[in-house]
Amino acid sequence: MAHTRGVVTSAKHWAGYGWFMTFGTLLPLFIFLGGYVVHVTLIGAPLSRLVYRFGIWFSTFGQEPPGAEKLAAKTHEHEGEGEGEGESFVDRVSRYSPARVLERRGRPVALPIRIVWFVLVGWWLGAIWVVLSWSVFLAPYPFLNTVRALLGELPSVMTLAYPAARA
Repeated sequence: MAHTRGVVTSAKHWAGYGWFMTFGTLLPLFIFLGGYVVHVTLIGAPLSRLVYRFGIWFSTFGQEPPGAEKLAAKTHEHEGEGEGEGESFVDRVSRYSPARVLERRGRPVALPIRIVWFVLVGWWLGAIWVVLSWSVFLAPYPFLNTVRALLGELPSVMTLAYPAARA
């Protein structure tokens, strides 16, 4: 009985990965871009977060990819090593994002500056950030947490909003 459950679970993981390797890589781009169009309205930000979560779920139909537990164990081994080899992609990329620059600055940006930023820079930089977040799916393994973390920084990229505390 336990063996049968293990086989079914493994089959689900492989089916989700098969979907990811076919249509699950490209289709989330359109979902993310649709969510971004809603996000640009600023009032639709809560709805766009749901759209992004759906896009991430849709990439593998909610199934953990095969070997996810091995990858998680390997990630925990390398935590605490600091910069360099053990550092995740999100840490390397987000170091240069507006959210991390604001954290280093230590105080929020004034509203008039944030408005000018959004009008001149934020809306198109946000679109580039969404495509960058999706581009992680081009790797042959679905790094769902990486995409989730990058999309979580989108509000700071677009509006220079002070970032929420990192989990």
